[in-house]
Amino acid sequence: MENLSIDLETFSSVNLGKCGVYKYAESDDFEILLFGYSVDGSEVQVVDLAQGETIPDTVLSALTDETVTKWAFNAQFE
Repeated sequence: MENLSIDLETFSSVNLGKCGVYKYAESDDFEILLFGYSVDGSEVQVVDLAQGETIPDTVLSALTDETVTKWAFNAQFE
């Protein structure tokens, strides 16, 4: 694995536009609902965390692997 592209869908009762990303993410009900990813340009996979699905171990390991380039879309909001 050389590249990992990720995109998150989240929920928080805090209004992101009015309160900012830190208060949004620190809310007690903040939740990551969906984790989308693509490895080296392959077909996008979506993990529905809200329904109990789990992120594959290889993807979790890649998140902290310094040899893998990460691409995160709208990460400043998520």
